[in-house]
Amino acid sequence: MKIHVITTMIALVVFLIAAIWFSKKKYKINLSVLGLGAVAFFVSSQVLEKIVHLLVLHPQKDGTVPLMTENPLLYVVYGVCMAALFEETARLVFFKWLEKKRALEDSDALAYGLGHGGLELLYLGMGSLISLLILFSLLESSNPDLANLLPKNTLETVQSLSGWQVYLLGVERVLALVMQIGLSFWVYQAVRQKNWIYLVTAYGLHAFFDLAPSLSQVGWISNPLLVEGLLAVEVVLFVYFTKTILYKK
Repeated sequence: MKIHVITTMIALVVFLIAAIWFSKKKYKINLSVLGLGAVAFFVSSQVLEKIVHLLVLHPQKDGTVPLMTENPLLYVVYGVCMAALFEETARLVFFKWLEKKRALEDSDALAYGLGHGGLELLYLGMGSLISLLILFSLLESSNPDLANLLPKNTLETVQSLSGWQVYLLGVERVLALVMQIGLSFWVYQAVRQKNWIYLVTAYGLHAFFDLAPSLSQVGWISNPLLVEGLLAVEVVLFVYFTKTILYKK
């Protein structure tokens, strides 16, 4: 199983580097904007949003969240709304700030999206894969006591994983990256054209994209192929919708 994890990790890093290189070469993206997009992702979703989660959800020491079991529907609604609120607002703040510095360009939306989604890919995707790699190493250790240190639920989940499920984690990160780039264009156009319907649309689309994974998290969708299949269809339709609405020829 470790080979599947390592292969996925390498593939994600190569994909991200290739995407940045291609965007820099063809669209002349500003690497400073890319870096600031990464910072905006981290501050908005991994600092500010996490603080709100701690205050509202009161996660337990074992990582469980009471609301998830007591009222899973409310947990799902809360989760998708908070993710959309913090990440899209970060985009809004950034583009409004950048607009005061200089004229906005289409490449800024691409650069921001690559930074935002790229760090998400590395921080969340690679973080999950590294955790899996460590867990598989513990399970394969010659010392059985190490595996016994793991919580029972974690142990059962890791032991039930198949190779294709590991690769699905990589696919999900790529789909998320495409989504983050697309959403950046919506908020960018909202600021550039002063059309706030685009901003509202970005909030709604972000929440919608997070719906299937959130339903899976509470156990209402148990098939990972269904989750990723839904995400893939959503992303394809989203790309077409974005090109049609924002860039009419």
